[in-house]
Amino acid sequence: MQLFSQGEGGGRGGRPTLLSPAERVSAEVRRWVEGRRYERIDAKKTAVEEVPRRLEAEGEVSSLVGWRYIRQALNALPS
Repeated sequence: MQLFSQGEGGGRGGRPTLLSPAERVSAEVRRWVEGRRYERIDAKKTAVEEVPRRLEAEGEVSSLVGWRYIRQALNALPS
């Protein structure tokens, strides 16, 4: 999973641009779905919908949608 965009030029001065949380999830969905052949659009829709479920089951959602410093601050809060 790449956290930086691969677009030419990226950010200012040709540096890569940090992906937003939504872009990270979208990139992960594309990683699992693109490049595969689906006989029907419903099959592709099902595959797309399954990725967030899989990520949640594996505990990967917070690492994709949360910034490290925010997760650390939340974990430091008293229960």
